[in-house]
Parts: sequence; structure tokens; C-alpha cells
Amino acid sequence: MTVVIGFNWPVEHDNAVAVIVDGELVFASEEERWTRHKHSPREPPINALKQAFQYLKKKYGIKPKEVDAYAVNFGPELMPSKFRRDLLLSNLLNLLGIREFRSYWRRSGRSKPLIEFSLELFRYYLRADYLSFAEHMIRFVVHDLGEEVPGEVRVVPVPHHLAHAASAYYFSGFTNATVLTVDGSGEFESTVVWRVKNGEFEKVVSLPTYYGSLGLLYEEVSWTIGYDHLEGPGKVMGLAPYGQRSKYYEKLRSYFRFDDGDYPYYITVDGSRPRVLKDADYREPYRFISNSLFNGRVPWDPRGDLNRDAVDLAWAVQAITEEAMLRLAEWAREHTNEQYLALAGGVALNAKANMVIHYAKLFSDLFIFPAANDAGTTVGAAAYVYEHILGGKMKRQRLRTGYLGPEYSDDEVRKVVERSRFKAEYIGDDVNEVAELVSKGYVIAWYQGRAELGPRALGNRSIVADPRRADMWRVVNNIKGREWWRPLAPSLLVEGAGKYFIDPVPHQFMILMFRFREGMKEVVPAVYHVDGTARPQTVAKDENPTWYELIRAFKDITGEGIILNTSFNLAGEPLVETPQNALKSYALGGFDAIYMQGWLIRKR
Repeated sequence: MTVVIGFNWPVEHDNAVAVIVDGELVFASEEERWTRHKHSPREPPINALKQAFQYLKKKYGIKPKEVDAYAVNFGPELMPSKFRRDLLLSNLLNLLGIREFRSYWRRSGRSKPLIEFSLELFRYYLRADYLSFAEHMIRFVVHDLGEEVPGEVRVVPVPHHLAHAASAYYFSGFTNATVLTVDGSGEFESTVVWRVKNGEFEKVVSLPTYYGSLGLLYEEVSWTIGYDHLEGPGKVMGLAPYGQRSKYYEKLRSYFRFDDGDYPYYITVDGSRPRVLKDADYREPYRFISNSLFNGRVPWDPRGDLNRDAVDLAWAVQAITEEAMLRLAEWAREHTNEQYLALAGGVALNAKANMVIHYAKLFSDLFIFPAANDAGTTVGAAAYVYEHILGGKMKRQRLRTGYLGPEYSDDEVRKVVERSRFKAEYIGDDVNEVAELVSKGYVIAWYQGRAELGPRALGNRSIVADPRRADMWRVVNNIKGREWWRPLAPSLLVEGAGKYFIDPVPHQFMILMFRFREGMKEVVPAVYHVDGTARPQTVAKDENPTWYELIRAFKDITGEGIILNTSFNLAGEPLVETPQNALKSYALGGFDAIYMQGWLIRKR
């Protein structure tokens, strides 16, 4: 067997680990699920790497010393030197801040006088040799698991946008395709158009971060509206439909150029055309733009009444993002002449912008990698190394499931349930009773199987409610501790999608919106956003049988093959991971019951 493990390095945010075995993605887990800190900022993916090693040993009998290569999602040679050294220093401090790592460092022969130790670290810093610290982290994790520490560890860097592109291409099912990678920033670029033929990646055009970052622009405007850089964009996308075209959009639009034939678009604050600026502050132009729209932060309470400045700023940044993404897709279609499109990068989580591309019908088919953010680059980097460095051949099938986390046996779950002393009844896969409770207005937590990769709950870590009841919008948001205006998504039987939506396609991952058909607001008001859209998950029986049966049973009772589905977590937390996480959140949240891998536990 040939094994490649991908992980984020250097460490920034959305850190994860992915495993490719013989050309197939078999495991992926995000560090936030273990540290319980959303987006895992500056947290090395130590826990996720441990889980990957344990999964390989349990499932395949593969030990850490038998891993062929590791892939990381940044290319050091492409980074400006100052940026590279700053990242090294940050990663070094992150690792040395972990007591167990410091202990391992000393035991592995690095117990040296302080001055010698300091000089050694300074030499690392001058060389910006952060890949060496990736090797140290791997060896530390192997040692901590009590396994034999390998003498050689092969770490292969993959350029950031190439890692994004590989995640989109290898799991799209396409042989030839246009791939768009759009995010905040890679080493120096933020938007890339790729032409991929039979696994060969050709860069058609690249926009430097300083002149083309939709991701950084969205983050800075989100900060102005009142949110942080990581959490803000997802919330602002939901806020935007409450706004309208205003002076903010007109001002923002003035910074964009859509008429330069060499580029699909670019952003400029001084009229200059795109060029790579070494050692520049990449956020500088986007802070300037945001401040020119609204100086400082909008004074409002996001949990109170809507604020006109906040919603109109949200409308503006969302509208310009949709416009730029559509122009990008049009330009790419013209310049690559490919009929299939795949997307990745943090901006590809913008489901509304993806919807605009879908309805434009520029391409015959569209695929968006479910973990489009940096968590997904671990998958892409591992796949690229497997095929292009180790000479393997990826199994290029369309990804239809994101259930890639650790496995929890029925016996493990049973022990956790019994130890909790909750009143529990084992019902197995017969979920008719759960559907009955949902139809009566109960809010049910739902936990089963392996966790989803990516930020969306897809029927293994979900909260379920009745979409026909308008009050469920506020009830579920209150339970989760979210703002009252934030939209909630539906999951529905794939064969019935056309009843609810205009021109839907099967989409399992909740990062593509569709427009509702006329009259659906009265049918499913709890999942009908104010602009007449939703971000649904289509569910086929072979993809998740128990989840499918829940929706089918709900349809038998109500006539509607659609349920409200949002992520099983409380405010400020990532999705629950372990059975213990699930019962803790259930106990603290205002849920009426939880279905937990065959167990039905009720509060009333």
C-alpha cells in the first residue's frame, strides 16, 4: 500500500489532516474538532494527526513508519522571505508552547545550554526552514503514540493554490476541466484559473493577492460590519439579503476593473495594474477600501434590530463578490474552452456566488470541493503528491460523501450513553419515531457515524426540525445561540428536489444555493431565506441510508420530503466530534431529544 498524509503547514487556520491510501481518500479530520476552538487558529494539527495514525493502524494495520510521504499545503520557495520567516517563528512558538512537545524536544537530544539552543533556533529562523519543524511535529506525534519513530520523514511542499486545485479536480470525476481557486491568499496569489487535462495542471492566469483577493476584501468588510476575519464572511453572506444597493456598492465597485482583457477582474486603489509585490502587507489595500466605505466599525448589536449601514455593506460586498466570480467563470470558459468546472478556495464556500455561476449555465457540470477552505488543501496536497511525486494514480471518482472522520463503534457509543444515565431507548435504524417527533415540533439533535469534512452538517452531526413551522427559524437559532436573522438550511430527498427548487442538481455538500419555486415560502418557511433561496443538501439512499430514511419517514407523515438541518454545535463551537461531545452539547442545549447512533434519548 502507498500512503500519503497531508496536513496544514505552516499553521494558520482551518488546520486538518487527510490520508490517501492507494489513490483513495480514506480519512480526513479537522483540528478544531479536537481542540474545540473554531477554525483552530495557530493550532498545529497534532490531535488530527494522531487520529489519522490510529485510523491507519486499526483499519489497515499500517504503522507510522510505513507512511510513504507527507504533503503540506504551502511552497516555501514561493513565499516572500519575510513572510516565510514570520510564519516559521509563529509555528516554532506554537510548538514550543505545547508542554509535551518541549519535553519531547529535550528527550530527543536537544537538551543543550540555553545560548546554544537559542542560536540553533535563530539559524532555523534565518534559513526560514519551517519544513524541518513539520518533521519534528510528525516525530513527536509518533513518539507520543508509543510507536516506532521513523528515521526519515519525507515532507513534500505543494504550492497553496495547486493544493486547492488538486482537491477540486481529483474529486470532481472530470478528466479535463477548468478549475478556479479563489481565497484570501496563498503564498503570493489569491485567484488562479487552471486548465487541467488528464491530471496535468496548467496555470492560465494568476491574480496576485494585493490586486485580486475577494477573500481578504470580504474579511475586511466583515470586520467593519462587526465580525472577526474567520467567522465573519459566513455570517455576512446570510446578512446581505436584508440590504439593498446603496452608496457602499457604488464606492466598492469603483475599485474593480472588469475591462482588462488580460485578467478576468482586478482590484486597485491607485489605478495600477496587477503585479507581484514582494514583502508587501497584503491586507493593506483591503483595509483601505473597507475604511473608505465606513470609517471604523458599524455601531450596532447583531442580535438586536438590523442596522441599515450593516446590511447595506453586507449587500455591497456580497454583490461585488457574485459579480467578480461570474466574470471569473466567464473569462475562464472563454480562455480554457473546457466544458466542466471545479471550484475550491475559501471564497468557494460562498454558496450564493456559486449559485450565480450555476444558473448562468456556462459549463455542463459544476463541482465544488466540500472543504473548500484551507482544510481541503490537505486533501489536495496529499492527492497531488500521490500522483505527481510518488507516481501513483488517483481514483478519479466524483466525491459523493464527506463522512471521513474517525469511526466510533456501536459498543463505544452504547457505553457513553449508559454512563451518562440519560433515559435512553435503543431503536436502531428504525427512525420513524424520530420523524414523528420532528413533525410534532420537537427539535432533535442527530449524531451517527463518521464526522463530515468541511463546515456543513450533512446528516451525521446535525440538528433537525420541522421546516413547515415558521417559528422553528427563531427556535433553532435561539437553541444554538445564533443571531435571529441567520438562515437555516434544508436537507431533502434528491428525487424530490425539483418540487422545491428551480433547476436543481444533486448536491450533497450544502455549498451551492438554489432558488425556491413559487409558493414554497408558505410550504417551508423555516428554511426559506428572505431572498427566496436556500443552501440545500440533496440526499440519496446509498449515500447515507439512515439519514435518507429519516427524511422519507417525515415525508410519509407530512407529505414533504424535506427537513430543517443545521450543524450540531452550540454558538462559537465547531461541530461535535465524539459521542462525549454530542451528549455534552445535548445536555447544555435546548434540545428535546437526541438520536445517537441507534439510541433515542429524550428530555421530555
